[in-house]
Amino acid sequence: MVAINAFPEDFPSEHDAIRQIAASVGVRSAVCTHFVDGGRGAVELAEAIVEAADEPSEFRLLYESGLSLRQKVETIALQVYGADGVDFSPPAARQLDIYERAGFGSLPVCIAKTHLSISSDPKLKGAPSGWRLPVREARANVGAGFVYLVSGDMRTMPGLSSSPAAQRIDIDGEGNIVGLY
Repeated sequence: MVAINAFPEDFPSEHDAIRQIAASVGVRSAVCTHFVDGGRGAVELAEAIVEAADEPSEFRLLYESGLSLRQKVETIALQVYGADGVDFSPPAARQLDIYERAGFGSLPVCIAKTHLSISSDPKLKGAPSGWRLPVREARANVGAGFVYLVSGDMRTMPGLSSSPAAQRIDIDGEGNIVGLY
């Protein structure tokens, strides 16, 4: 599925060209105007996804949920990223052990790593080989239903709501801080 994020300054011919390329390789496409029209602008995409989901598929999960968290990470590292293996730091290994003992071993895993390379090293371009995925930390997002691993120098930050509290913090005319909880 190709979601064409349309903007008001786009030309319909640009959307048509993208649709033609997608169709030529057997891929669906939908024009989305959700930046301007909100949810109404994503209806075409939603309908196309529902239609695609109803078709027969050869889809299979990359790993079985019964694998250990370490085995799931290793499967992703070897089969998706092309790594030669995974190196778990002692803190990450302890965290994974804690999550397994707490009953979270069946959760899927997600890996936070640089977007600049298929490896964990932003300087390695293309499809590098001969590298190992360093995992320095493991975090459980139990409410969201997954465990994620932090690799290399990757830094994470919390997501902000559409109205972060910082926007309501100010100083009033008398010098008092207002808007803090």
